[in-house]
Amino acid sequence: MAHYRSTFRAAVRGALSADPHFLGVDVLKIWPGSIDDTALPVIGVLTPQEPSQRDSQTSVTRLTLLQVALRRKGGEGIEDQLDEDSHRIEAQVLTALRSPEVAVTLEDTSIVSHSQSRAYVGTLVMSFRVQTWQPEPTLS
Repeated sequence: MAHYRSTFRAAVRGALSADPHFLGVDVLKIWPGSIDDTALPVIGVLTPQEPSQRDSQTSVTRLTLLQVALRRKGGEGIEDQLDEDSHRIEAQVLTALRSPEVAVTLEDTSIVSHSQSRAYVGTLVMSFRVQTWQPEPTLS
């Protein structure tokens, strides 16, 4: 059985890959530290942090930080394009993950743009908090 964080990442990558809005965007399993502008546009789905708190003797509340990062080239309207992208990403993440057992909230959206050569490059990072109630791990 896959780990629940692996399941979250796979579900979001699948939803974004299937969205016609992101046709031609490479959805990566690992976000590289540096991305050449010839490889753009790309999306990465990460789960870099997870605070947890015991809620009973046998279960733990997990608050997984799930981030979706999108980097693309564009013109002077790159931030407007990333605003449209953010709308689609939020809808896909909420649809892919939200259920009676999983609460999902968008916590933060950031957009950074800069010029690189003759093109503008914009990076969108959306941070979602995914709340689940997991059994406490045991050794078998």
